[in-house]
Amino acid sequence: MSWAKMNFKMMTDPSDKEAASLVYDGCNMGVKSLYEFLNHFKDADEASRALVHRLIKEEEELKDKLRNFV
Repeated sequence: MSWAKMNFKMMTDPSDKEAASLVYDGCNMGVKSLYEFLNHFKDADEASRALVHRLIKEEEELKDKLRNFV
């Protein structure tokens, strides 16, 4: 479904702004999912939890960079 939404949006508005908006929304969904995993798997080892925190940080940094284009 997300693939269809992305293709439809890019066909109707193939601008850089629209592409940045789609990636920005994807980052938001990714961060939300990662926090859900952290909360669900509370007994995960520290290395796994550290990796998830690193991914969250990367997603947040990408969102900050894209904010100028959205």
